[in-house]
Amino acid sequence: MELLDLVIVLAYFVFIILAALVFKRFAKTSSGYIRGGGAMMWWMAGATAFMTQFSAWTFTGAAAKAYEDGLTVLFLFWGNALGFFVAALYFAERYRKLRVDTPMEVIKLRFGKVSEQFYTWLSFPLGILSAAIWLNGLAIFVAAVFGIDLYVTIMIVGALVTFVAVSGGSWTVSATNVIQLILLVSITMTVGGFALYSTGGPTQMVENYPGDFLMGSDIQYWQICAIWVFIIMGKQTINTNNALTCYRFLVTTNEKEAKKAALVAGILFVVGPVMWFIPPWVTAGLGVNLQSIYPNLGDSANNAAYVYYIDYFMPKGILGLVLAAMIAATVAPMTTALNRNAGVFVRNVYQSVINPHASERQQMKMGKIATLISGLLSVGAALLFASVREYSFFDLMMLFGALLQMPLSIPSLLALVVMRTPDWSGWATIVVGLSVSAFMHFIFEVNWLLPLFNAEVFTHREYVDLSVVSALVAQIVITGGFFIATRFFYKEREGQRATEFNSMIVNLTTPISSQEEAEVDRRQGKYLGRMSQILGIFIVGIGVWFESWADKSVFIIIGCLIFLAGCHLYKSRKAPELITDSTWK
Repeated sequence: MELLDLVIVLAYFVFIILAALVFKRFAKTSSGYIRGGGAMMWWMAGATAFMTQFSAWTFTGAAAKAYEDGLTVLFLFWGNALGFFVAALYFAERYRKLRVDTPMEVIKLRFGKVSEQFYTWLSFPLGILSAAIWLNGLAIFVAAVFGIDLYVTIMIVGALVTFVAVSGGSWTVSATNVIQLILLVSITMTVGGFALYSTGGPTQMVENYPGDFLMGSDIQYWQICAIWVFIIMGKQTINTNNALTCYRFLVTTNEKEAKKAALVAGILFVVGPVMWFIPPWVTAGLGVNLQSIYPNLGDSANNAAYVYYIDYFMPKGILGLVLAAMIAATVAPMTTALNRNAGVFVRNVYQSVINPHASERQQMKMGKIATLISGLLSVGAALLFASVREYSFFDLMMLFGALLQMPLSIPSLLALVVMRTPDWSGWATIVVGLSVSAFMHFIFEVNWLLPLFNAEVFTHREYVDLSVVSALVAQIVITGGFFIATRFFYKEREGQRATEFNSMIVNLTTPISSQEEAEVDRRQGKYLGRMSQILGIFIVGIGVWFESWADKSVFIIIGCLIFLAGCHLYKSRKAPELITDSTWK
């Protein structure tokens, strides 16, 4: 690793720590720590929603999928876009109108306290497991490609993540997510544009790609590819809109801001992934044998498809920026996951069960302790994950979603769609979903599907794709079907549960009034704007030291994009009605 690359990465760490310290002061109450007090501007909420949907895995495991199978990987991320557009049309508004602080409060209102605790204690290990997968993927890749020790990487990045999440909760998480979004988009857009230009444009890139660019390699039946695309987009839509992931909409001031946050995240997911995967597609067109270049990665060498292009075709220092962007893509979802776990513990365990009369100070203290413990557990789990080698990093993420996330996601999605089900439908559907997962993983055999395709044998890719598709279809049909069938056992609620449920129905049909809205602290735009401007100037300054104008231009473009984004954020420091021609003065 070049000295300049190392300096850039260290500067990034310092910058993020300073940003966390600046925004620490915004979290003055437990609500502020958990969800920003419902006072975040739509663009900050949208940035967090976008950044939490991917990690370094995007530039490793997903980049390998792009390198091997062409265009198909885009549908996974376009599924996120579809999910956020659906949220903008329906779910974001409904979740925000519920006027809650955490996703588990939605579960409590809809299904009662038993289901709330059931979901709560299942969500903790799943959140830690997700964070460990993200962190482990980054660490293994960095260790092999950059020569940085695996355990050192896990502990350093884990410490940074935990510090950001503990320091100021939702405020520091969302603020650093905005900065990391600007950095990530500026770098990946510039690198993607440079790669596309250097290869001769999109038509030439597709022509150079070895094999079928639309479906990729190792596929005999186009129907399998089509089914995979359809089911994966459905899975992403479910994961984006279920009650357990509604935290991204709870931080806004009202339902209109929540819809705008969902819309901006959806737009980013339409454009962003196309630019992310141009370098791996170009690398594939070059006919490069990545295993010979990155022998330390072994069979996972294709995970280096993105970084290979940076390493061999971009100026020195860009590798450091890309590594910073990859770390940013891992820090963002991890900090959000830790903050979400802390919020759930404070509201749905500590305040709900242990200490119902807890003071604000006690809740803040327990939130920080819960965040710290979650961070330590995630680091410990990441250190253990290195032994999983049966599936590729991409396939591991797909199976994790299909077998473990879907049993919780399906009933929590249908919670606000099919309302007339009994309270026990919440926890009972999870039991059914986990049973389905156990059957699909330990008993079901993909080769049972061979007669459907008149095939004698499936290729490895077809086998893995059908494993994921079968698990997802079984969850949607059986688990979703069970939840809907519980309508036949529905009885009107009585007593306190009737009061809670009816208040939820009233909230769903009542717009948030201006009196209910938290006051927006527009310093968030001022501080983030200035920080982004400083970051942009720093990157332009690096470019000035290069002799070649080709090298200079890459840094200058990235720096200017970040600086201009900072100017736009700084403009938002004033209320819309106060913005005049003097805004820039």
